[in-house]
Amino acid sequence: MKVILLIRHAKSDWSTETLSDFNRPISEKGLRDALHQSTVLLRQGYRPDIILSSPAIRAWQTAHILAQVTSLPHQWVRGVMAFYWEDPEAIYEAVRELPEKANTVGLVGHNPLWSEVASRWRGEAMEMATTDIVGFAWNGAWKDVPETDLEFLFHLRRTE
Repeated sequence: MKVILLIRHAKSDWSTETLSDFNRPISEKGLRDALHQSTVLLRQGYRPDIILSSPAIRAWQTAHILAQVTSLPHQWVRGVMAFYWEDPEAIYEAVRELPEKANTVGLVGHNPLWSEVASRWRGEAMEMATTDIVGFAWNGAWKDVPETDLEFLFHLRRTE
């Protein structure tokens, strides 16, 4: 069984108005939420074999926090620029190119794309808040990942 962990980046820090959207880091609350969510995910038995992330700073930080908590070597965190540009096809292309030895992948990115993809895969509307994680699975190869109706596993919502 292949598992996709769709992860929305942690809450960003808006205190520095001069930073571009791309360069905005996570906030202190975002850091706490990312650590908490990563720990809960690990306790539930999910550990990514690879993480694909938007290279925007807030997503990149979220991805590396997940890697740290789950003891994934940081070289297995890979940037996918198209995740920042909100290209749904980029998600399918990136997943379809994953090595078959990987069984679980974490995908870290942004709304509205992440909520749209979660909704498509679940077959009903879903909204992902910052640091939410939604798990999906299917039996098959990465190259054959469907674009709709994956098996819904869970929606790990961040705590307020």
